[in-house]
Amino acid sequence: MAKVGIVADTAASIPADLIKKYGIAMVPLITIFGDKSYRDGIDLKEASQLFDLVDKADKFPSSSAPPPADYLSFYRKLAQDKVEGILSITISTGLSVCFDAATQAKEMAKKELPGVKVEVFDSKTTVGGYGMIVLAAARAAAEGKDLAQVIKAASEVKDKLSCIVLFDTLSFLAKSGRIGRANALMGNMLSIKPIAEIPPSIGTVEPVTRVRTRPKAIKYLLDIVRRRSKPGDKIHFLVEHTVSAKEAKKLMQMLSEEFDCAEVLFCESQPVAALKIGPKCIVLTFYSD
Repeated sequence: MAKVGIVADTAASIPADLIKKYGIAMVPLITIFGDKSYRDGIDLKEASQLFDLVDKADKFPSSSAPPPADYLSFYRKLAQDKVEGILSITISTGLSVCFDAATQAKEMAKKELPGVKVEVFDSKTTVGGYGMIVLAAARAAAEGKDLAQVIKAASEVKDKLSCIVLFDTLSFLAKSGRIGRANALMGNMLSIKPIAEIPPSIGTVEPVTRVRTRPKAIKYLLDIVRRRSKPGDKIHFLVEHTVSAKEAKKLMQMLSEEFDCAEVLFCESQPVAALKIGPKCIVLTFYSD
């Protein structure tokens, strides 16, 4: 059993097999349609289910961070597994209040679970970037490293990753109130595809460029990797999508053919994350060893 348990929420995009392999505790985020609430991975399992509900709804839904009690419940379960420490990694504080909820649960755990040290770590990003930080921590924990070493592993990946988002539309981001400086990418032409990123140094959605047509936008994503890497780099990639699996897999193939890949991971965004970034979105996250 690992010395350190890892907790994240479902904004972190991680392939399901790796969540299971490393025993990562995933706290469900919540989508709210009127008086009905849907938990990621439980009531809504896929982004396509979410978009079906959005199409039928009279009003755009809202989302909610898990309450502190939900985090505490996962801390309890890990404590029962006899871990010595717990690292709770959250979505960026610039995008969510999950950090506050996880921290409140940490304070509760001090009294209830005195033998287990809990630390809360702000990923300063979301979706794939968040997922790769969580994976780095989980892998370090699986190697038997202590809490300080696990935090170091998460920090090292956080400091060097890029999380680039190709939107089909910014309307979902705008309706969710997360658009910020990415508003500069808004355009009135259907053929314009906005590209943004979520730098962990900033923790919010930042504009990159607007590109005409999706094929050109995919090429631009590859150009970003070329500019931010050098020959000989072993690169970790995570490609995710919202109901655009075919295009995402094609991008994976292009990455594999051109770059020296340490890994190329693939997943679909969870429902609440999909609600923010919208359908037909591609997220490319990467860092070099």
